[in-house]
Amino acid sequence: MNDPVDVLIIGAGASGAAVAWSLAETKMHILCLEQGGWMNPAAYPSTGRDWEARFFSDFSPSPNIRARPEDYPINDDNSPIKIVNFNGVGGGTVMYTAHFPRLHPSDFRVRSLDGVADDWPIDYDMLVPFFEENDARIAGCARSPPTSTAWSRASSITTRAGSSSFRPLMSLCSPATASARRGCC
Repeated sequence: MNDPVDVLIIGAGASGAAVAWSLAETKMHILCLEQGGWMNPAAYPSTGRDWEARFFSDFSPSPNIRARPEDYPINDDNSPIKIVNFNGVGGGTVMYTAHFPRLHPSDFRVRSLDGVADDWPIDYDMLVPFFEENDARIAGCARSPPTSTAWSRASSITTRAGSSSFRPLMSLCSPATASARRGCC
């Protein structure tokens, strides 16, 4: 491949794939490089009875344990944070399985509110349109409470636990959409 490209995207995880998708209808030549391959959904741990055991082997969040050919060692010995990554198309979304929490408005003001780090140069409201676009494109993501029994149960549990409002941390199971996309669960 010696053809020149207009846009080079490194990594086909959530961000790289979103950028590639957003540019797909332009006339630009786009190349997305990913060090790992495509995953076969039939090979995901959730398809087998040994899914819990695979968390400690080929689907460990740690590349040191997983040891796939495309993984590289991570030294997190002196860190309180342990890495969760995946080298392949989909990136960390392969590990996070539809868990994509939104930032809270207070996350942008950590210096002002908590006296640590720096405040962001943007605020939550500036990102709301992008959050909403992402929610709409990820079939099944809901940010307002649907009328399901499971949601009502979760909402009442959260309210009893002292939360003033219930905001989901991840997408919800949904039926197929009008555009014939499968639901997320």
